[in-house]
Amino acid sequence: MFTELDYRAFGRRLHERRRALNLTQANLAAGIGVSASFIGHLERAEKVPSLETAARLSAYLDVSLDWLALGRKGAGCDRSRCPLYMDLARLTQAYRP
Repeated sequence: MFTELDYRAFGRRLHERRRALNLTQANLAAGIGVSASFIGHLERAEKVPSLETAARLSAYLDVSLDWLALGRKGAGCDRSRCPLYMDLARLTQAYRP
């Protein structure tokens, strides 16, 4: 089951997706309202994002929060009945560019 997040893996996925979209750290930072140095800190697992920042990242990068945080495509429940997924989905939609 779930124990804790691997922030190094989170940072690698963040870095890979940012590069796949040809975004600089500055571009991504401007898109979600943080500093470029903060994006670098996240990619190197030197800082931990808040849930809101992670939601902004997933929306801006057009990836699921499940994938960004855990490296998997689906939540472990029926999404139509999973309160956590529904709340996160609403939050990420609020930050879509």
